[in-house]
Amino acid sequence: MIEECVARLEESRMSKEDYRDKIEEHRQSFEEEQQEQLNLSRVSRMNKNGSNNKKPKKSKQRKFPLMTILFVTFILIPLTILIYFVQFYDPGKTIEEAEKDTMKDSVVEFDKTNGKAEASTSTENDKDDKANEQAKEQAQKDAEKLAAQQKAAEEAKKAEEAKKAEEAKVAQQQAEAAKKAEEARKAEEAKKNAANAKTHTVKSNENLYRIALKYYGDGSEATLAKIRAANGMPNDTVFVGQVIKLP
Repeated sequence: MIEECVARLEESRMSKEDYRDKIEEHRQSFEEEQQEQLNLSRVSRMNKNGSNNKKPKKSKQRKFPLMTILFVTFILIPLTILIYFVQFYDPGKTIEEAEKDTMKDSVVEFDKTNGKAEASTSTENDKDDKANEQAKEQAQKDAEKLAAQQKAAEEAKKAEEAKKAEEAKVAQQQAEAAKKAEEARKAEEAKKNAANAKTHTVKSNENLYRIALKYYGDGSEATLAKIRAANGMPNDTVFVGQVIKLP
């Protein structure tokens, strides 16, 4: 688009220069014709003083300059004046000012064309910016959606872990409660056994075997182990005055 505008300016400038060159050529041609006519007049004067045989030749030479003068006077000069009025004439302005105005009009036209090109480029840039903004907004929405999904997954994972921890805690509490209940049961049973248990005070010449025979009628190792366990005895040794529990 800019190259076309420059080409138009160059073409307009060249056309104006062509008109000026043509006017200058016509002026030079007119001056040459006047000079030639002057020369012919001088020659004719000189020939008048010469022989009469050359007079017809002089009349032939005068016909061509006369036609040229008529052509320049009635056709070429009016045509030149008409071209000047059409292209350059403006009341109150010189030729240079008219040429400057013409150049200004061309520059204004070039500026308008350039402005349109810039407006089109600006519109395209706006479209590109709008598309980029939409792409950024979409990417931001996708990122927010992904972040929300990850957050929901993390919260679900934490909830599951909390649930498992709670279940483990409940199970541990239940196990501890069961253990305590078992210990309480054993303690209660031991207490009952202790309340129901008989005792024997060791006398002289008695040992654990004789005591077992006396109360259980059986001096086996199993009976002895039962008595030792009830009294926390490491072996079968007893001493006089010792109180022995009999389970």
